[in-house]
Amino acid sequence: MEQNITSYENSTNVKMVNSKITKLEKIASFDDLFATPLEIWSLEYRLKPDDPAKLTMTENVVDGFITEEGSMGKPILIFSIMNSTPQYLGVIRSGENDISTPAGQEMAVRVFLEANHHLPHETYSGKHILVKFPLTTGETSQLLLSQPVIQGDSGIWTVERWKDSNGNEYYNTPQTDVTIAEYYARLQTLADQGEEPALLDPLQVAMNYISNDIGMGQHVKLDQLVVDNEATADDFAITPESILMGYVFNLSLENHSFDFDNIEWLTMEDSARFKGLNINPDEDMPNGFYILNKYTYTDPLEVTEDTRYSIVDANAGALKEVSKQEFIEYFKQYTDFVPPCVITKKDGYVTSIAEKYMP
Repeated sequence: MEQNITSYENSTNVKMVNSKITKLEKIASFDDLFATPLEIWSLEYRLKPDDPAKLTMTENVVDGFITEEGSMGKPILIFSIMNSTPQYLGVIRSGENDISTPAGQEMAVRVFLEANHHLPHETYSGKHILVKFPLTTGETSQLLLSQPVIQGDSGIWTVERWKDSNGNEYYNTPQTDVTIAEYYARLQTLADQGEEPALLDPLQVAMNYISNDIGMGQHVKLDQLVVDNEATADDFAITPESILMGYVFNLSLENHSFDFDNIEWLTMEDSARFKGLNINPDEDMPNGFYILNKYTYTDPLEVTEDTRYSIVDANAGALKEVSKQEFIEYFKQYTDFVPPCVITKKDGYVTSIAEKYMP
């Protein structure tokens, strides 16, 4: 409250003439998540400004008082209990976390503790499997699989978290009305009884999670998965690289952003798909390839000062690296047809752009 009062008074002409806590209620406690017991508390308060007319439209005002609720919800305070004395660790927001269930509450606290380096960056210690897979956009994402109950052949597997090509990390919160430990203990018992054999197969767990939990119409085949059976949590922390092919538009020296139209490069190895795509290889693939541009739309991407550029050296029949200016000037020669490029993308930025050789 004092921090918010100071923030208001330093950034506006508003002065707070009164403040009061209207609710402070313990929501949950956790004994096994941290070195000491933890508690989370819901806080509600009111701040009285000297002149409500000076407030912006962003505040939530009730009866002339600023309330605790903001764009990301209500504050949830986290305390570590040491020798029966609460030690304030920080605050999370109800709008950023699902705190309606025990599993959601625990995961919200875990995310906070990991972000503040109070916990290692893994939910379950022991053996991990890293699975990389393509999104429908062509970008590469990855899953971290772990065994939440027991290790070995008889232990069930779960996706504990996944990461997209921009480095954003998403935690897997079980949809249950019990604690996370109770939830996985129940699943382990079912597997022990032979009722959930798929949970003992990490690749089947990965396939089901991609199709059912990530959403966005993600469907992959087993042979599209890149699997590391000896992975560590540190391996998962490295953002996967995405290699995409498409057309580059509006690349300039002045701006870091450009437009990219994703395509798919088909060869005879993709013949099983030709009928569904109405492709006649004798007529449509005289050079042994077909460019599938199913949806012509562009996405903005961003380069950096370190992005590398390459063009095809006609004399050597290979790529040669050039400057950004040389790359732009080179592509100005094309009018009716522009060759596609292969881009490498990581952590939200394009690290390289290379002209695709056209046979």
